Amino acid sequence: MNTTVWIIQGIVATALTASGLIIMLLPKEKLTPKLSWVAEYSDGMRYFICLSKIAGGIGLILPMYLNIMSVLTPIAACCIAVFMLLAMRYHFIKKEYKDVPATIMFLALSIFIAYNRF
Repeated sequence: MNTTVWIIQGIVATALTASGLIIMLLPKEKLTPKLSWVAEYSDGMRYFICLSKIAGGIGLILPMYLNIMSVLTPIAACCIAVFMLLAMRYHFIKKEYKDVPATIMFLALSIFIAYNRF
C-alpha cells in the first residue's frame, strides 16, 4: 500500500507543480483562451495560485522523502483538498462543468493521500 500511495503522491505532485509552473511562466494572452479564470484575476492572484500549487506539490513529496517533519505531507494533502474544493466551487459558479471531473479526481486523490499518511 505504501508504494501505491507514493505513486499517487508523485502523480498529484507532478501535475500540480507542472500546471503551476506553466500558468506562472506563460503570458496571460496565451492562457486566456483555455483558462478563463486567468483573465478575471490580477497577475498577483495568478502568481499566488500558482505558487500555492507548486508548494502543495513539493509538500506532498519532500517532507516524507527526506523524513523531516513527515506530518507536513498529509497536511499538504489536506490543503490541496481544500484548494480543489474551492476550484470546484469556482467551476460550478462559472458553469464550467467540463472542468469539474478533473477537480473531483484530484480532490479524491488528495484525500486518499491524507488518509493514508496521517
